[in-house]
Amino acid sequence: MTEPAGQDPTPWELLRAMRQMRDDLRADFAALGARLAEMVTKIQYEADRRADELRIKSVEDDVAALQREREAERQEARAVRRLAVTALVAPILVGVIVAITTSRIGL
Repeated sequence: MTEPAGQDPTPWELLRAMRQMRDDLRADFAALGARLAEMVTKIQYEADRRADELRIKSVEDDVAALQREREAERQEARAVRRLAVTALVAPILVGVIVAITTSRIGL
C-alpha cells in the first residue's frame, strides 16, 4: 500500500508494523531452528560412516569366508568323485587283468 505523499504513519501503525515484523522474525527463526534440529552434526555423520564401514568390512569378510568354504567343499567333492571312480574302475580293471592272465596261463 502506498501512503499519500506528505502523510507520516501514526505511532500505532508503526507499532503494529514492528509487531508484525517481530512475529515474522520469530516464525522464521522457529522454522530455521526446526530445520537445524533435523540436521546431523559432522561428528555424528563421521561416526555413522565408521560404523557403516565396519559393517561392510564384516560382511565382506563373511563373504570371503563363505567363498573359501565353498572352494574347499568343491575340492573335497572332486576328491570324493575321484575316489568313487577309482573304487569302481579298479576292480573291473583287476578283473580284466586276471582274466587275461588266467587265459594266457591256461593256453
